[in-house]
Amino acid sequence: METFSISVPDKKSNLVKQLLKELGVVINTESAKSPNKTTRTSMAKTSKGEGLTKSSSHEDLILKLNS
Repeated sequence: METFSISVPDKKSNLVKQLLKELGVVINTESAKSPNKTTRTSMAKTSKGEGLTKSSSHEDLILKLNS
């Protein structure tokens, strides 16, 4: 068996996963290597200076940035 690493647009990931499953491909997601969609959105807002506020914890900050 060969191993490939591919990047799939968020909007197409379910379609690609369904297709690969039908072909018998085993999917191993590697979420630890890259930030998820929520984190990328928060990072983009922060780099623009949007949503900056005091927070009591990391979770509180993420909630405030994504609200």
